[in-house]
Amino acid sequence: MTAAIPVGGLCEDCHRRVKRRAAQIARWVAIGTTIPLAVYVTLTLPRTREARIVGATAVVIWYVLTSLIVRRVAWEWLK
Repeated sequence: MTAAIPVGGLCEDCHRRVKRRAAQIARWVAIGTTIPLAVYVTLTLPRTREARIVGATAVVIWYVLTSLIVRRVAWEWLK
C-alpha cells in the first residue's frame, strides 16, 4: 500500500499509460466508424456546395463525439 495513492487509485505512471491507451483505442474506433459514414455521406448527398459543407460538418462532429465517448468508456474499462 502506497501512502500517496488512494485505494483503487493509479500511480502517475499508470494513469498516463491508461490515458494514452484509451486515447489510442478511441482514435481507432472513431476512424473506423467515421470512414464508412464519410463514404455514405459522399455517395448519398447531392453534389451541391451546401450539401457538401453540411456533410463534412456532420462527419467531423461524428468523429469528435465518437472519440470523446469511446475515450471515456475505454478509460473506465482499462482502469
